Amino acid sequence: MSQNEFDLLIVDDDSDILQLLRETFADSCLTVHTAGGICEARAELNHHAFKVVLSDHNLPDGNGVDFLTEMRGMGVRSVPILMTGLLDISVAAEAINRGKVYQFVAKPLDVMALTQTVHRALQYYATLREQESLTREIIEHNERLRGEAEAKEHSLRQAADKIRVEEETVERQKAHIEALYDQIQSAYLHTVTSLTAAIEAKDRYTKGHGERVNFYCSLMAELLGLPDACRRDLEIASVLHDLGKIGVPDSILSKTGILSADEKRTMASHTALTDDILRPLPFLENVRKIIREHHERYDGSGYPEGLSADRISLEGRILAVADSYDAMRSDRAYRRALTREQAEHELKTGAGSQFCPLCVGALICALNGHGEFVGKAGGADSSTGWEEDFLRLHPASQSMRVETLLN
Repeated sequence: MSQNEFDLLIVDDDSDILQLLRETFADSCLTVHTAGGICEARAELNHHAFKVVLSDHNLPDGNGVDFLTEMRGMGVRSVPILMTGLLDISVAAEAINRGKVYQFVAKPLDVMALTQTVHRALQYYATLREQESLTREIIEHNERLRGEAEAKEHSLRQAADKIRVEEETVERQKAHIEALYDQIQSAYLHTVTSLTAAIEAKDRYTKGHGERVNFYCSLMAELLGLPDACRRDLEIASVLHDLGKIGVPDSILSKTGILSADEKRTMASHTALTDDILRPLPFLENVRKIIREHHERYDGSGYPEGLSADRISLEGRILAVADSYDAMRSDRAYRRALTREQAEHELKTGAGSQFCPLCVGALICALNGHGEFVGKAGGADSSTGWEEDFLRLHPASQSMRVETLLN
């Protein structure tokens, strides 16, 4: 905590309530200031920063909603809580729309419940500050990467000029340019991949998710005969597909209950944020397309574009199946991991609606041959010739029905 930042500012014209709350929160080891009205509160906010502001609605020099609205207009970042004995729908609507109130507290006060509410608000304040820090980190990374890219491009131009002056061969020019270009790609991908690892490290439920999804994608890509370039794009997409979750609040990522409509929209926005982060590099155009598509559904009911069937790239359909399978096989805040049999049953049930039947069949066939992800070494040994038998019967260039695989 900085020298001028305190935990709580309490605004109320009732001296008895102020004394009671001072003693209550002092027992919780919180740093507390009080004010008897809006004017005193303004003076406090002009000299100090507070994590939480707890204000009564009816004050001698105004009302709490106006004060909290004014506070936000001043750029104060405190989490606002409103105390009121007249909690009706109009007051609630005004407080939410204008004051962005975090919580309402009814009078007469339930001191224990109020204490719990204030502690939750302090945790929410910490989460908001952490999110701001991560956002700044992304921006700073992007700025550094742009600078590195410009420096590399300058070096590239100098190298090309030197090559022309020295009349080197076309093959040597090409090799030199490609080496520099690879350095640009490597630097950017290393930084972005590090950010992805940082996201997974923050959330024990998704740690190692990208590595496992990459493993399942590689199994399906091998089985379906994807060209090397497509496999490389799919590998990068499988590692980076959740990068945009760095912009999703931890309170949503780790929520144990059902997400609200607004929370679902915030969660769904991570694909767009990933796309924005990767947009500066044109060589990742195919990777960005795969990532954008991995929440599309085979029947057209997914997002962000509502694509269906083969309007979704094969790589996007592969990533969707691998991502969903690993999610089902992993513990989440809202449920325990499914067994392999349960996860395969869910894939089969969703084949033709949520998932591409071809990709579902390919994953199940691959799991039967290789087993699940067990670490860097991959899965169990495959039975001899199973991939060749599958591809001979069902070439990747042809559509196929997979009822025999799903039954």
